[in-house]
Amino acid sequence: MIDNMGTAYILFGHCRATEDVADDLLSCGITPAAILDNNPSKQGLFYRAIPIVSPEHIRTYRAKDSAVWIASRHFAAMAAQLRRLGYEGEIKKVNEYNSFVEYSLSDETFNRKVERIQRGVALLERVRVRYPVRHLVVCPYNALGDVYWAMAYWPLYRAKNEIGEAAVIVVGDGCRQVAELFGMRDIVVLGGTEMDELVQALIFTREGNCTIAHHDRPYTDNTIEWLNGHFLSFIDYYRYAVYGLYGETVPAVPMDWERFAGAADMPDGRAAILAPYAKSVVQLPISFWEDLVDEYSERGYDLHTHTDGHEAPIRGTKALHLPLAQLKAAAEHAGTFIGIRSGLCDLLHTADCRKIVVFPDCYYSSTPHKVADFFALPGWESIVYG
Repeated sequence: MIDNMGTAYILFGHCRATEDVADDLLSCGITPAAILDNNPSKQGLFYRAIPIVSPEHIRTYRAKDSAVWIASRHFAAMAAQLRRLGYEGEIKKVNEYNSFVEYSLSDETFNRKVERIQRGVALLERVRVRYPVRHLVVCPYNALGDVYWAMAYWPLYRAKNEIGEAAVIVVGDGCRQVAELFGMRDIVVLGGTEMDELVQALIFTREGNCTIAHHDRPYTDNTIEWLNGHFLSFIDYYRYAVYGLYGETVPAVPMDWERFAGAADMPDGRAAILAPYAKSVVQLPISFWEDLVDEYSERGYDLHTHTDGHEAPIRGTKALHLPLAQLKAAAEHAGTFIGIRSGLCDLLHTADCRKIVVFPDCYYSSTPHKVADFFALPGWESIVYG
């Protein structure tokens, strides 16, 4: 699709940052024409109905009527590839989700980074006024599954290292809700840019009374690159790479669940909740979910789509928007949960119902490991699409 100025926007490099850019454009009424990606396993898939295609596809666009946006640390190499393919249009670097990554020694960049550090240090000082002695557990990415496993293994790590009371710092209200499921009450909720600046300040000031509970952000230890020659599942990455827990370890489970307030409007045991949206993996075509709806409708199921309040329910289903604390009870009441691999699946790790997870048939990030292997969920039925 083109905007009202006649420009087709093409994104290059499917990743979380690119999905954020696509979401921003969609919220402005602009649908990107395509997402270019060099990974053959992603080509032919979709993100929110935007096709993921080979970079060769750029040759179908005229330079004067298009623009390519790149959200990646590898901007220079990707821009050079487009030029080699003969593209002469605008190529723009946009902010990436790890927004403090920028490789430049210019005075402008240096001064801007000094200002960022100053803001981050000031934010850290405000947090310390509120929690002067508590250990800070920092969950730097806005992803429910990451916060789930950070909290699940936190008690073991805390006991192992004899850490006292802690405060949790997260991005967004959803992540706050996940932390609360584990009984955490001292929680600071930040925006994405604030979190980046805080994390940078924690590193810059060498803050010792904190744990940055994430396996690949910020990029201080390159643990994600370790996967190029080794394998760990997403869950074990938190166990080993983030917290260094070995031997017998049993993760904590959420205890602060709530009853499902909508039980009267859903038949007990004869309903299915679909969860087609995710941040961490390639989205599947809507037609996949519509086919599932047709199949389960013929079998007499009452069908619901879990949404965040802004996402559209799948045709033939009812929108289900509820606090995360009610999700487990809702799934158990329905009897069946079918979701693309997302943080909602992690939250339902212990739910007593039929659980089916759907994986796109592609590789995780830049690693040689399939998404279905890295994000595997023991005990779940699985579907691999593609």
